[in-house]
Amino acid sequence: MSNHDRMEYLRDKIDEYRGYISELEEVCSLVNNMRAEIQNNNEEPIRRFDISAAGEWKGNLESEAEDYKNEILYGIAAGQSLASDFISDVQNIIEKLHERIDDYEDELSRLEAAQDDYSY
Repeated sequence: MSNHDRMEYLRDKIDEYRGYISELEEVCSLVNNMRAEIQNNNEEPIRRFDISAAGEWKGNLESEAEDYKNEILYGIAAGQSLASDFISDVQNIIEKLHERIDDYEDELSRLEAAQDDYSY
């Protein structure tokens, strides 16, 4: 592969990886927004809801309702944890893509400098 071909390849890869980074950042933003929405609109209201009102809720029904509430909160927490793990994994991928872009840009700079040296 000629230096010119290699330089074109590197430029294409840099553009491709920047596109991936952009898409991954959008996904992270979407997941973060969904996590916040779930916490604000679901988890917090469920936590604050007082099951022990009075009358029929006393005793077994109150206990059952509390169990269901805890199951829901556990499910939300598990989902939030998975979302956090996903975001962490995506951020690691983004970091690796940035490192690869840096490597490609360094190589491209060296090739361009070498090409300039040969031009004289």
